[in-house]
Amino acid sequence: MTERGKKENPLYALQGRRIGAHTLQVAEVQPGTFAGVFSFRLQVQKRMVVSGLFYEGSRHIKPWLELEYTPISGDERDPDGEVLFQLLAELIPPGGHISVAYLDHKITARALISGVPAAATPIGYLLWRCGCRWYKDWYFAEGWKEGGIKLQGEKPLTEERARENTAEIVAELTAFLKKGGYVEPEIEAVCKELAKKILESM
Repeated sequence: MTERGKKENPLYALQGRRIGAHTLQVAEVQPGTFAGVFSFRLQVQKRMVVSGLFYEGSRHIKPWLELEYTPISGDERDPDGEVLFQLLAELIPPGGHISVAYLDHKITARALISGVPAAATPIGYLLWRCGCRWYKDWYFAEGWKEGGIKLQGEKPLTEERARENTAEIVAELTAFLKKGGYVEPEIEAVCKELAKKILESM
């Protein structure tokens, strides 16, 4: 990409941003198949932590991100993930969305298939922390453009929608905490801890 392109593409605003003790590096940005879409990779110490697609938006479609995410520490519950996703979310305005492939994330994958509310899974919690208040589990893609299995989180377009969606998520998490038998006990314990963190922050 040309130097002018680097200055104009929002992805390059991530270069040099701090994630705890780490420095984020924009390793590659390339034009995608469709207009306004860019493939990219982000690294920490020459190790890839995010790869995916960024759509910069148009008059009728809000910007979006579609990601493959590898936690810096290798742990799905890595707290540095919250900082990373909050930086990524700066690229996405209200009404836009972030999708994350989750099949390589054991806790999230097993929890979702067992009926755990999306916000209580490690990937769903990261999406919650960066402002998403509506979820869609693309376990079965609805058409060729949707790509692979992923969890999508959307930022609410209005304050009213934010309040409504938040209330629905709070109700789901409250009900989840009162029940058991969803999945393996150790995975359920992780998800219930995340659910408590969300409810305690409200």
